[in-house]
Amino acid sequence: MTRKTISLIACLFFIFAGSHIVFAQDEKEQKVTLKENQSIPRPHEVVIVTATMTRKAVKDCSVTVSIVDAQDIKLIPASNALGLLNHLPGIFIRRTGDFGRADVDIRGMGERGRKIAILVDGRPEKMGLFGCVITHAFPLDNVERIEVVRGPASVLYGSEALGGVINIITRRPKEKFETDLTTSYGSFNTQQINLSHGGQLKNLSYYFTLDRRSSDGHREYSNYSGDAFTGKIIYSLNDKIDASIQGKYFTGKKYEAGPIDFPLEDFWNEYNRGAVDLSVKAEGTASELFLKAYRNFGHHQFSDGFHSRDYTSGLVLRYTTRRIANNELTIGAEFRALGGKSYNWPKGQWDKNEAAIFMQNEHVFWEKWILSAGARLHKDSLYGIELCPHLGMVFQASEKTRFRSAISKGFRSPQINELYMFPAANPDLEPERVWSYEAGFEQDLSQGISVGGTIFQMKGSNLIEIHPNMFPPPMFQFMNKGTFDLKGAEFSLRAHMNSYLSGHLFYTYLHTGEDTKGRPGQKVDCSLRFHKKILEGSIQAQYVTDYFAGDFSQDPLPSYFLLNSRWILNVSSALEIILDINNILNKDYLVYVDLPGLGAGAYPMPGRSLNIGIRIKP
Repeated sequence: MTRKTISLIACLFFIFAGSHIVFAQDEKEQKVTLKENQSIPRPHEVVIVTATMTRKAVKDCSVTVSIVDAQDIKLIPASNALGLLNHLPGIFIRRTGDFGRADVDIRGMGERGRKIAILVDGRPEKMGLFGCVITHAFPLDNVERIEVVRGPASVLYGSEALGGVINIITRRPKEKFETDLTTSYGSFNTQQINLSHGGQLKNLSYYFTLDRRSSDGHREYSNYSGDAFTGKIIYSLNDKIDASIQGKYFTGKKYEAGPIDFPLEDFWNEYNRGAVDLSVKAEGTASELFLKAYRNFGHHQFSDGFHSRDYTSGLVLRYTTRRIANNELTIGAEFRALGGKSYNWPKGQWDKNEAAIFMQNEHVFWEKWILSAGARLHKDSLYGIELCPHLGMVFQASEKTRFRSAISKGFRSPQINELYMFPAANPDLEPERVWSYEAGFEQDLSQGISVGGTIFQMKGSNLIEIHPNMFPPPMFQFMNKGTFDLKGAEFSLRAHMNSYLSGHLFYTYLHTGEDTKGRPGQKVDCSLRFHKKILEGSIQAQYVTDYFAGDFSQDPLPSYFLLNSRWILNVSSALEIILDINNILNKDYLVYVDLPGLGAGAYPMPGRSLNIGIRIKP
């Protein structure tokens, strides 16, 4: 992308923003009118908040989004929140078994959460030293829904959102008092118990959960145990202002048996992760103010002697106004300080900080076109300033036909481990960058049937990789030399056949060029759901092919077909019996996981497993 192109994008953005200021002076005495052609979600529409940081109907988003809703959470068997995403188009989960890691790749980008942003209610989850995410520290106990943006979203979310965003939205109580107890037992001595309780008391509402999961694992030296606590308290000062405080604490220990070619014995990772945040939201008819202050912290110990503590503290402030008809303007600022201490090798203490301002403007033209433009000015205390633009377009051709396109830049700041911690560290590293181009459509064919598709290209440069050092020592060093060109297509078909049967079919094609390691070229996901009287259930099928354990299409891994299911018997309004059957056909298959050192390689997955549980809702 040339400097001239970047300048053009910046000019377009400031024209959008400037038009808001000019028109606001002319209209500030006029009464705000919410017209039907504005981007205002209607009750029957699917709404997402992650794509623009404000409530937006999915049909009005220029970027590609997916939603895991409450029904998905209920009917898809998974051991943690991120495992629910495995059946979405454009997404692949790298895991070492049913418990533990659930590292998400979005369109081929992930790197253990280092190249995608993972949020909880908008709070970034990040390990301060390595910039990664402990993916199994996200239990299912308090998840209301999960929103996914496929493609760079750095204009709003900064460094982590190089390849996309995952936002886990937690539950709020819906009744005066509600309590839920779920317990289960299954194959490999897998045990789970979860207790949740919430309530509403006038202006105060709360929701607390306790969760414990353990398993001997499907291989020797692969056992797992994890405990989690979450809590949320919300106080409504009036009908326009809410204040909330929430927190979590997770402690877990996972033994990794290693890849099939290099099995490990008694190798374990112990993670303790916590977070707390305070949010205030003031929402009027035509404006919205939001403030969030947060802190993440962790304490990690590994069997190889690694021992560390880390933290990430931050503040996000944003203001949105809709005082001009058919226009929405969001401006915001963000600050983040991150760092940590290593007690063994390498021994030391490090820190850095990031600050940014961002703007996004959206306008509806002629009741059919929605144009958006945004920019982020990001300053890192170590390498300096990064400018990140975005342009988007939605064309509502008719009530049943929609087209969209977007051009976005993403970036990832060098992390502390790459800058300082190990012998290969390089304090002169610059940010990784990617330009993304995508176009898509949605078409409602008939009542209950819809199709959609997206084509995309992501061109990355300045990637941080380890290369031989021309002036040793050290012999190897992190350098900005990597590139990639990822291209692909995603297709979806959704159908509601009748009141008790529905389903979907997703197809993902990914062309990675020479970077084929661990990135499936093709993935097909199919799901059928049944709900009639006291019985409800689902069947999920997945086929993965064009799969390699090496770059340049080397070390091919066998294609595989999986069939999983969950059935729920509603004995009464207060009692459910749940049956999970995973890998019904008992297939042998491998998943490639790119872990540091000897942990990288193809991991054998579990065979057929059964799990039975009960859910009590007094």
